[in-house]
Amino acid sequence: MKRLVLLLFLFCTIAWAHTFHGAAMAPNTLKGWVVASDTWGYVLHTPDGGLTWINQSFSTWRHFYDVFFLNEQKGWIGTDQGYVFYSLNGGQNWYPQGQGIAYFAYRILFINDSCGWAACSDAVIGRTVCGNDTTHNWQTWQQIVLPDPPFTYDMVAFNGVTSFDSLTCWLCGGKYPEYYPWPPETLYTKGQGYIVKLTNGGQNWQLLLRDTIYDFFDIKFHDTLNGFIVGGNDRTMSANVMRTFNGGNTWQNVIIPSQAKYLRSVKFVGNHAWAVGHSGTIIHSNNSGNSWQIQTSNVNTTLYDVDFADTLHGLIAGDSYVLYTYNSGNTWNIANVGIEEESPMLNAIHPMLEVYPNPAKRLTAIRFSLPAESKVSLQLYDISGRLVKTLVNESKKSGIYNVPLNTEMLSAGVYFLSLETKEKRIIERVVVVK
Repeated sequence: MKRLVLLLFLFCTIAWAHTFHGAAMAPNTLKGWVVASDTWGYVLHTPDGGLTWINQSFSTWRHFYDVFFLNEQKGWIGTDQGYVFYSLNGGQNWYPQGQGIAYFAYRILFINDSCGWAACSDAVIGRTVCGNDTTHNWQTWQQIVLPDPPFTYDMVAFNGVTSFDSLTCWLCGGKYPEYYPWPPETLYTKGQGYIVKLTNGGQNWQLLLRDTIYDFFDIKFHDTLNGFIVGGNDRTMSANVMRTFNGGNTWQNVIIPSQAKYLRSVKFVGNHAWAVGHSGTIIHSNNSGNSWQIQTSNVNTTLYDVDFADTLHGLIAGDSYVLYTYNSGNTWNIANVGIEEESPMLNAIHPMLEVYPNPAKRLTAIRFSLPAESKVSLQLYDISGRLVKTLVNESKKSGIYNVPLNTEMLSAGVYFLSLETKEKRIIERVVVVK
């Protein structure tokens, strides 16, 4: 009987373990945040560097991929469907921004509370010069789409971005292999490595490196000349670190410990640097990235993101684990983040709207929820405001509804989906590609 109870406990614990995909610490404080990519709206906050945690989750159908805090009050979250959420009070409240920038917004970076960049999928970059907007304005974020060729939208996923102003940024790209059961095949098994420089606010671009061996998942520059990139080989799972001394025009490999695996994130604070990745890999440098040593994580899972508030205090977000340190990573502790018993979406108090996939090629699914019975109007408009199609116009009981939308007869471009109930109106951007 005791063995059965233990097995049930372990099953429940594993079943509810989250994929923590983003971590952030407010500079020079003990305040930090982690977000999850497998649960709607899951945000946790620590006021003391990882020892204790407060749930700041909120109702949304978005899965979260990155979180960035400029200071202890102002932060942003990057999500699927290209949404960005903004908080001006330390995560107590979150405001939606940037509808439909791209399929995913993987990495968020802000220079100040107005100027920000988002590294996205589909060869898309997000840029804003009004990142403190709380009005849910469609114009808050600019969508920059790189041309095909050389950037095929379904082959290029930008995972890292670094910048010092609103005009210039460097991006890196990489794709983890994807398995499709029928017909059985695995895509993206060769390197999908891209390094790109944007100038003039994204109007001009330069492909600095296209690599067919490595994927690149994060990029950091000390200044406009000196930078690092991390990634790996998805066939051998070996890790890779490269550096540049001339603004990214040329890159050279950096020697790292042989046991390091496929790296996903890198963080620099002063002369210190940390990079994390697969199989619990943590590597550390105390001389500005010239040499690296292994740190012990005590976990054997993928670590997706690392951030430090100063040279001592850091957080790591990983698959099923959050790690924290008070001593530069000489000791990493497993955080007690608890078990989420119920998705916040199940208790949503407002109507919600989601479109997937978006961008859409042929058929996309529209899902909306109603917390109470209401008259519902679901309509599609083109970019000029002309009504294209009415999908729903009737009273419905509380619940979650799915509505298919065939986009084959629609021209490529941007459309807007409007969900109107007696309580509120929600607008969702839909991108149709051919």
